[in-house]
Amino acid sequence: MSLIKRVLFALLLIVTFYAVAIIFCVGRNKDKIWLHRCNSIEKFVEQREDYPNVEIDLVFRDSGYFDVTHDVPVSFGLPLDSFFAHTENNGKMWLDIKNLSNDNANAILSELERLTVKYRVSKERLIIESSSWKELSAFTNAGFYTSYYFPHGNPSKLSDTECTEALEELKLVAKNGNFKAVSFPFWWYEEISDTMADTNHDLLTWQHRSTEYEFLLTGGFQMLNDERLKVILIKSKGEYHR
Repeated sequence: MSLIKRVLFALLLIVTFYAVAIIFCVGRNKDKIWLHRCNSIEKFVEQREDYPNVEIDLVFRDSGYFDVTHDVPVSFGLPLDSFFAHTENNGKMWLDIKNLSNDNANAILSELERLTVKYRVSKERLIIESSSWKELSAFTNAGFYTSYYFPHGNPSKLSDTECTEALEELKLVAKNGNFKAVSFPFWWYEEISDTMADTNHDLLTWQHRSTEYEFLLTGGFQMLNDERLKVILIKSKGEYHR
């Protein structure tokens, strides 16, 4: 066998091994790989078998309820109560609260407490996420698992100075102990892992434009094997995405 043929054969073996590894892993990491943007009951039910743990976008309305929607100006008239009523006491929820502020923090905490009691949803099954890190303190103290949403864009579009300043700011706010975890898009994985290495914070991320197959195909095994990285959100639109 010529050298070229041996090289090609070796490459074929590597590709085959990698493909088998991906096929074997898909669907076997449900505790860590969660469904991104599960903002309808239909999608929640449709995807529940494959993804029992989901991320839901919420806006807290002035009338005192959680509206399930990604964008503040848009409403589908779907309250968070509907999801809690369908949990059947299993599965976890990452609640991305879009408009947590000093003005509504007390009302939001009160409503969350009411819902967890009414539907018997354990606080351990919830992630409360917001970019308002100061306001997360009250939720952490109340026994919720909280995550600070790192509010910066793709580092490839920022200058070195902007990246450094963003990471230094993160390190500074983390010292306050207001939250348990930091959540960020996968672009920041290496930088935030290094920045938070000396802290006790967990890491949460999302590769929301990738399916589970695509995530693993593009090097997701490193994240999957990172014990400090607790949750990875991926895409699976299904028939009822919005």
